[in-house]
Amino acid sequence: MNKNIFTLLFMGMTSFVLGSCTGPRTVDLVVYNAVVYTVDESFSVCEAFAVNKGVFVATGNTEDIRSRFKGRREIDLEGATVYPAFNDAHSHFIQTAQGLRHVDLRGATSIDEVVERLQKHYNQYEPSFIIGDGWDQTIWEEKTLPVNDKLNEAFPDIPVYLSRVDFHAVWVNDRAIELIGLQPDDPTIPAGEALMTENGQFTGIFLENTCSRFNVSIPPMKDSELIDCILSLQEMCFSLGLGSVSDAGLQLRYIEILNSLQKKNRLKLRIDVWMDPSDENFARFRRPYRSDRLDVSAIKLYIDGALGSSGALLYEPYSDDPDNCGIQVTSDSSFMHICERAVQNGFQLATHAIGDKGVGKVLDFYSNFLEPGNDLRWRIEHAQVVAPDDFSRFGQLNIIPSIQPTHATSDMGWAGERLGPERVKGAYAFQDLIDAAGWAPFGTDAPVESIDPLYTFFAAVTRMDRNFLPEGGWQPENAVSRENTLRGMTIWAAKGSFREKDKGSVEVGKWADFVVWSGDLMTLPAEEIPSAKCKMTFVAGEQVFP
Repeated sequence: MNKNIFTLLFMGMTSFVLGSCTGPRTVDLVVYNAVVYTVDESFSVCEAFAVNKGVFVATGNTEDIRSRFKGRREIDLEGATVYPAFNDAHSHFIQTAQGLRHVDLRGATSIDEVVERLQKHYNQYEPSFIIGDGWDQTIWEEKTLPVNDKLNEAFPDIPVYLSRVDFHAVWVNDRAIELIGLQPDDPTIPAGEALMTENGQFTGIFLENTCSRFNVSIPPMKDSELIDCILSLQEMCFSLGLGSVSDAGLQLRYIEILNSLQKKNRLKLRIDVWMDPSDENFARFRRPYRSDRLDVSAIKLYIDGALGSSGALLYEPYSDDPDNCGIQVTSDSSFMHICERAVQNGFQLATHAIGDKGVGKVLDFYSNFLEPGNDLRWRIEHAQVVAPDDFSRFGQLNIIPSIQPTHATSDMGWAGERLGPERVKGAYAFQDLIDAAGWAPFGTDAPVESIDPLYTFFAAVTRMDRNFLPEGGWQPENAVSRENTLRGMTIWAAKGSFREKDKGSVEVGKWADFVVWSGDLMTLPAEEIPSAKCKMTFVAGEQVFP
């Protein structure tokens, strides 16, 4: 062969090979021409990213990413905004799913309206029992807790079970009381958990632990029906921009159903489950369990009730109920025992504490197990009322305050009356808690509040309700910046469950969970935030909405 021809052929082949090596890399997805809030450590903004095998493989400007990567699918977002998929750091997912089949009493402005909704449900379905939730006496003209005379009149023969909006009180008719055989002189009813008439009869209102005695008498939802509800709620979550949620306290049956769904790839939402501290759960999960879609690594405890039903544990009596300081729902000895089990088995603890004494007691309990500088990330859920001297203790022991911004705007109309003008200053003090701890995961407490994360964002940054009241916000000194609110809904939420290395930001190596939004929540005028919407949701690079 002619030497010159051989040389030309060799050079051509070399050029071909080198060209092949330096050409664009093929990946599953390229997104470009976007405003991408990465929520990385510097809160940087980029224009484009590449995704392969469910994870982010590169971020940068549009020209750079498109020159380096060729996507099997490519999306030009034409300037739309992208965030990491939102993460609800405190919800009750299964309870919210079950509620899709219950009578929704949210927004009912009177007992008569409650009964009307119940009758409409009964006339349509003719059930053998009625379950409803969401009633809230604080929005009625008469703001006192109701009695059950109208329930008895409307439904004398079938049991009626109605959970208050906070799920710490139940309102039932006499038929429901008869079914479980509860008597007014029952010595097993804890003090303050059954409201009585002047002549010593039940009013139909029961609080805290006694509520569970009624729950046992309600026929459980069939697995097939519950799965339908779970999958329906999953689609709803995706439509709202949620890629991850929590479930704050589950029985083993529900955990196993979620686990079976994720093993069959039907559960695409990522769920962080906190298990009830039952012997059954501890026998099944001796150590934390983690998978891409389901974590079981925390234990849920309760120290007190709710402020709306006057069950939150306070140092001093309620300002509108001078004989009442609330209810402690878990004894000191039981609480300490669960703390010991958590330490021994490597579980995180997440404790519901709403009143200032409830928060203080949990801080005291935790201090027996947490050394300064620890990274156990034990949490206090809600921390709605905090005594002035207790804020600093969160930071001192690295205890996480887990907050739900919409609670402030839901409760602001009556919180001052219940707590008094001085004590209310330490209530729903979200910025003060972030200052004390350095960070905080944000959630909704659904179904107590809507699971829509947009409302979380709006309430946190404005301290106003959806009617834009009060003007300027309620206790606006505790409004949270937009950047920190987005962190609370993404990277801080992930950090709250030890998943910050896997999700919560648009960074190389993390799961490609992200949302495309119709407006920029970082710059929109406050009055336009509630009108913004989720346009697309991706989990592990897969488009799950629409």
